[in-house]
Amino acid sequence: MKYSSSRSGFTLIEVVVALFILSIVLGGAISTVHQYADQRNHMSNRTFSSQVAWNVLMEQYRFSEGWVSNSDRSGNLKKGEQAQYGRDWNWKTTVEPAVGKDLYRYEAKISAAGSDQIISSLALYIIED
Repeated sequence: MKYSSSRSGFTLIEVVVALFILSIVLGGAISTVHQYADQRNHMSNRTFSSQVAWNVLMEQYRFSEGWVSNSDRSGNLKKGEQAQYGRDWNWKTTVEPAVGKDLYRYEAKISAAGSDQIISSLALYIIED
């Protein structure tokens, strides 16, 4: 039997090493894409919850300025729900006296419906007469 000295093709070990290196590269790429998707979801939730907090604080401001009739008392609520951006959000406001005459600190804390974890918190100072 005669063997030719000019063989073409790859050995099994070369193929296995190449597949191993490819799997490491693809695993890293998939992990990076997954982290990006998680981070994007987290940032969009924070952005949306901040918008809900802003809406809640603006209702408090409208109520304190008398821009809302007495029959609409929703601006004076301390907690509630809001559906925005395709999700339900729970909010809770706290009011504390601040330094200064008739100055109060309103804080809105927002969490996703069904969760107690605060996603966003926003504060507003209002002077009340």
